[in-house]
Amino acid sequence: MIKRILIGLFIVAGVNGFAQAPHIFEHDYPAITTEHPTVRALMDSVSMDSIEANIMHLSSYWNRRCDSRHIYDVQDWLSARYQSLEGIDTVILHDFKIHKEGFPEETADNVLAIQWGVTKPEEYVICGAHYDSWSTVVGDPDTIRAPGADDNATGVAGIWETARLLSRHKFDRTIIYANWNAEEIGLIGSEAYAKECAEKQMDIVGYFNMDMNGYLQVGSTIHMHVVYVNQDFLLARFFFDICHTYYPEMPVRQNWMPHGDSDFSSFNRSGYPALHPFEDVYASSPYIHSNQDVLGLSVNNLEQSKRFAEINLAAVALLAGLNNTSVEEHEAPQVALYPNPAKESVRITAEKNLRNVSVYNMLGQQIEALNLNGENRTILNTSSYASGVYLVKIMTESGVVTQRLVVQ
Repeated sequence: MIKRILIGLFIVAGVNGFAQAPHIFEHDYPAITTEHPTVRALMDSVSMDSIEANIMHLSSYWNRRCDSRHIYDVQDWLSARYQSLEGIDTVILHDFKIHKEGFPEETADNVLAIQWGVTKPEEYVICGAHYDSWSTVVGDPDTIRAPGADDNATGVAGIWETARLLSRHKFDRTIIYANWNAEEIGLIGSEAYAKECAEKQMDIVGYFNMDMNGYLQVGSTIHMHVVYVNQDFLLARFFFDICHTYYPEMPVRQNWMPHGDSDFSSFNRSGYPALHPFEDVYASSPYIHSNQDVLGLSVNNLEQSKRFAEINLAAVALLAGLNNTSVEEHEAPQVALYPNPAKESVRITAEKNLRNVSVYNMLGQQIEALNLNGENRTILNTSSYASGVYLVKIMTESGVVTQRLVVQ
């Protein structure tokens, strides 16, 4: 979490009232009043041991400062981890520049793991956490110790648990599991991505942030503060419904941080609904941004981290549209793309007659749409496509399937 001292209630009220641009898209959110059995089973599968192991690994880097050499090792580790998940279709290293005095222009990338939706791939649900850490100590960035266990290895571990479990299932909407860099010096990584999304008119239905959830003040019980601007009350109501339905005994309430900010604000300011569950705005870890932000001291309640991960998983699964079948069980229409990789063209052949074919680039923009009548094959001209990866959404008489297409 980046710390900024906000002066007085006027500024707090101003942030809450005016930080967000008008929504680019408007969506309805489902009312959650009963438990979804598959979602409950997935929540119960969240592993505290896995969360702890990931926090330990991330804390083992000497630091994860965006201006240190260590940050590139973290980027590569995260990328490899997401690539190992069978249900993740694409892992992107999203490059951005730092335009801030005293910092290098180049740093490690945002790491984005994409799980394409089946019926609404052009609509996105994003959950994210920053993976950089910070210390208030001044000196050589490579030698300053900044383990960042609560800030924000806990968030990264929660996003990983969500991806590890949800990647085994299919969803209507596309899910992006995001790992941001350079949050600690001004939300730079997430801001660059959110602005790019807005410029490309990506339809982001909701963004869920994870940043600090492992510290619990002595004498307190597990609870959650949810930070959001009032314009996002529909997304917040959906999120609160989940909390009250799955954990009715847990206190949950809206609040605003008296100091600090996090990556949800990048999406707010770009016109997207976003919210930020937080450990406690008034009693958060006192050890962050120091060499004492470690397991056992700064992260002193793994049960709370597990709870936050479970609720994040439920929110993403329910908003993305879990279709109740696993990757292995899902019977998609039989469709073949050949050749793939393609150069000039690709032949699409289906078992049933084709209705339409839509092509999307990696930013979620639809770049081509074909309406077809009664044929079970067609040829897609790719000669004008730039080299890269595309998503092809194919609707047949028996259903919808999405396939990855590589153009050379």
